[in-house]
Amino acid sequence: MTKAKAAGGTADPAPKQDFGFMYGRSFEDPDGHIWEVMWMDVEAATKQSAAATA
Repeated sequence: MTKAKAAGGTADPAPKQDFGFMYGRSFEDPDGHIWEVMWMDVEAATKQSAAATA
């Protein structure tokens, strides 16, 4: 977000997403395009999904 803002973008035009096993943020570039960047712990997501269906 620091680099996006320094380059003229806007941080977090959409709400931050934090699901524990997955985290995402977004930024808008100077041309108006919205980019969403995310990280996911696949092992934790798989465990959570298995627990929900059990």
